[in-house]
Amino acid sequence: MSAATDDLSVILFDLGNVLFCDPWESLLLTPGAGLADRWGLAPAFVEEAGRRLWNWFSVRESEEAQYWQALSLELDRVIPPELIAELEGELLVANPVAHELLAAASEGGARRVGIASNNTTFWYAKQAERLGLGRWVDPGLVFLSCRLGITKGTSGRGLLDVVAERTSPPTTLLVEDRPANLARARSLGFRAVPYAFTDSAGVSSAELMDTITG
Repeated sequence: MSAATDDLSVILFDLGNVLFCDPWESLLLTPGAGLADRWGLAPAFVEEAGRRLWNWFSVRESEEAQYWQALSLELDRVIPPELIAELEGELLVANPVAHELLAAASEGGARRVGIASNNTTFWYAKQAERLGLGRWVDPGLVFLSCRLGITKGTSGRGLLDVVAERTSPPTTLLVEDRPANLARARSLGFRAVPYAFTDSAGVSSAELMDTITG
């Protein structure tokens, strides 16, 4: 590795919009294909309901059935299982270069790789399976809001503070899409790279790969 990366001991990835799509936004708000447009509902109304549920489900352990039941109540209509399966099959997509990024980060097992994500129990399970995270990720470096009960944006001691307590921030790189989380990570001493696979914010996939490999 180059001097830029030869002292990195850990690389942590966010999931939503980094290695995988943002689940609830994709399922509910994708133009023409998400639940809002399929049912002809006002996107702002559906977004408000989705954000409210996200704020609840992302900080506690839960089952997916509970989420869809709660969303049905929010929207005042039953969401049938076959529609849920169709939405998830079509709209839950991985970053096409996720495996290459994870493989490069792990250096054949020589470097520890982890996850730092605001997430739900059930969507993390789907993302982990689709991405094959068990092959790359150290279980001791999986930091999820649903397990910790706090998010990256929690005031005071948030998720990234927990990560800082359990890693060495100066030798840890965080790959993250949201500016506020990047700023918080840097304030804690982490190296942080802005990256989003679905838009042009931050570095490109090729630039991220160069950063990881040096």
